[in-house]
Amino acid sequence: MDKISCIILNYNDAATTLALVEKIREYRILDSIVIVDNHSTDDSWERLGALKGLPKLYLMRSQSNGGYGAGNQEGVNFACENLKADYCIIANPDIHVTERCILRLKEALDHTEKGAVASARVKSPKGEALLSYWTLLPLWKDLLDTGLITRRLMKPLLNTPFSRLARGGDENCRLVDAVPGSFFMIRLGVLTPREIREFFDRNIFLYYEEKALGQKLKELGLKTLLVIDESYIHAHSVSIDKSYRRLVDKQRLLHRSKLYYYRTYLKTGPMGLKAARVFLAAILAEVWFLTAFCRLDWQR
Repeated sequence: MDKISCIILNYNDAATTLALVEKIREYRILDSIVIVDNHSTDDSWERLGALKGLPKLYLMRSQSNGGYGAGNQEGVNFACENLKADYCIIANPDIHVTERCILRLKEALDHTEKGAVASARVKSPKGEALLSYWTLLPLWKDLLDTGLITRRLMKPLLNTPFSRLARGGDENCRLVDAVPGSFFMIRLGVLTPREIREFFDRNIFLYYEEKALGQKLKELGLKTLLVIDESYIHAHSVSIDKSYRRLVDKQRLLHRSKLYYYRTYLKTGPMGLKAARVFLAAILAEVWFLTAFCRLDWQR
C-alpha cells in the first residue's frame, strides 16, 4: 500500500505548527508527519518537543536556517530514505486541509501519466478565492508581474485563463506550470533518487521556489496538476509575517530570488539582468512609497 508522508516546515511559529499537527495527525491517509524545525531562534524546538513519542510523528532540526527549499528538502530526504514514502506532502503551518483533499490529489496524480506534483484551489480563511497557479513567463512579463500596480493593470496578460488550461488525467484536474508552495503533493515514483535529493533549489531562501520547481519539472518532462473540485485554506503569510513584518522587506527578498531565477532558469544574460535590476529598483521604491508614505496595506 502506498505511503504518504506530510512535511511541515517550522520557523519561529510553533503555535501554528502544533495546531496543524493536531488537525491532521488522525488522518488515516497519512502514514507519517515529519516536522522540520528550520533552526528557529525562539522556543519553537522546545515547544515542538511535546510531540515526541506520538504515533507517526517525527521531529527534525536543521543545523541552520537555509530557507524554504533547504528545510523542506531535509524533510523529503528523511521521508524517502527512512520512511520509504511513495508520496510527500509539502504543507505550510498556516494551512487547513481536509483528508478528502489529500486523497483527491493522490488520485489526480495516479490518473495522470508523468504527473509529479498536484495541488488544489486555494482559499482565504474568509472563503475568498486566491491565486492557485502560475504560468511560466518570459523575463519582461515576469517583471510586470512584480509591481503592485503593474501586475494589476496587466493581469490578463500574466496568467493563462482558467478556461484555457489543458485537462489532466481526469475531468476535474488541469495542467498548470506551477502551484503555490503552501501545499502540494509530490509523487516520488516518477523521480529518480538524484532528482528527489535535488527536488528543491537550496539557493532560494524564500519566494519564487514555486516557479523554479515548475521549470525543473518542465525540463524533466513531468506534469504539474491543479485539482479543481477540492480546495484548501491558506492564511497567507501568517508564518512569514512573524519574521518579515514590512512589505518592503518581503519585496526586497522577492527581488533577490527573482534575479537568481532569471539568471539560473531563464538563462538571462548580463544586459538583461542589468535591466531587470533597474526595473526592480523602481518597483521597490514604488512599494516603499505606497506602504510607508501612503500607508497602503497591500499584500503580494
